[in-house]
Amino acid sequence: MPIPEDRSGHLAVADRRSIRWPLGSVLVAIAVAAAFLAVPALAAVPTRVIAGCATWIVTGGVLELLSALGFVVFFKLVFAGPISWRRTTPAALRALGASTVLPGGPLIGGATGAWSTSTEKPSFAQLARSTITFVILINAPEAMMLGVFGTLLWLGLPSGPHQTALTILPAVVAVGFLVATWFARPTSRSHPPSRRRHWRFWRALAKPTEAVSTSITEVRALVKAGNWKLVGALAYYAFDNAVLWAAFHAYGHAPQIGVVVMGYLVGSLAGALPIPAGLGVLEGGLIGALVLYGAPAAPAAAAVLLYRGISLSVPIALGVLGCARRPRSRALRLNPRGAQRSGAPELAAARLDRS
Repeated sequence: MPIPEDRSGHLAVADRRSIRWPLGSVLVAIAVAAAFLAVPALAAVPTRVIAGCATWIVTGGVLELLSALGFVVFFKLVFAGPISWRRTTPAALRALGASTVLPGGPLIGGATGAWSTSTEKPSFAQLARSTITFVILINAPEAMMLGVFGTLLWLGLPSGPHQTALTILPAVVAVGFLVATWFARPTSRSHPPSRRRHWRFWRALAKPTEAVSTSITEVRALVKAGNWKLVGALAYYAFDNAVLWAAFHAYGHAPQIGVVVMGYLVGSLAGALPIPAGLGVLEGGLIGALVLYGAPAAPAAAAVLLYRGISLSVPIALGVLGCARRPRSRALRLNPRGAQRSGAPELAAARLDRS
């Protein structure tokens, strides 16, 4: 259901309600805990977590901080081109915390950070376009790495499984997503059918379709502009994946890099389920994927629990830090001049044409 707008074109203020944890997530968490107790190989996981090497745990925390820095840099590129770093960073940290805790990840988190910047709000259309652009680009590095490592494993280059279903199939899907997104054409503004019921259907479909189409155009413009802040999206993924690698080292057992990367990428798909912070399902998905790609069960479970502890605590702490500093007046504006300053002249021209 779309968020209503007031007469000035800004988003209407909605009632703020506390986030309630669904019963499903609680049941999944209980099931995961029961699995640890039921499976002998996993029974020693809590002890392993406590006994992990402190040096590698600290390393994982530093890597997660670098991942958060990448998120802040990329947030500025998409949402806050003309705004100073001092004003952008708190909003980006709030977006990071929201992306970690709320269902929807960066889709909700990015919009939350931009929306919470000040009392003046961007229009819903601007916010929707920039948020979709943000989600596409921040997921692009994961899709690229899935395509690269899936192909390499299929060719038998790194150690790990070489089955088609575990290697080239997810690689083809990931590359297909990237190609389809890059070459998608803008939607045509053809007139809908004359029948009233058809008119209502096409009118309801036109706005989200146009928003996605415009966002894809903006994605191409940002990539072609080659702004250095695009590296932030890669850093956000790469350093977070490296936290899982460090977590394995904390317990003295690190699988091949291909196993860690593919297990992380495939297992993280469970985070798409609408469960706050992915509690239960994301842990289960990561452990299952890592075991499927060849990691031993007990070290994989211990590493995932440590990884999740770091990847939840650091962003949430930074999000709380961002919430402690609220803006006083000016809004984080999504305007053509901001896009031009961020190094995307094509994006600025496209927005000027629409105004």
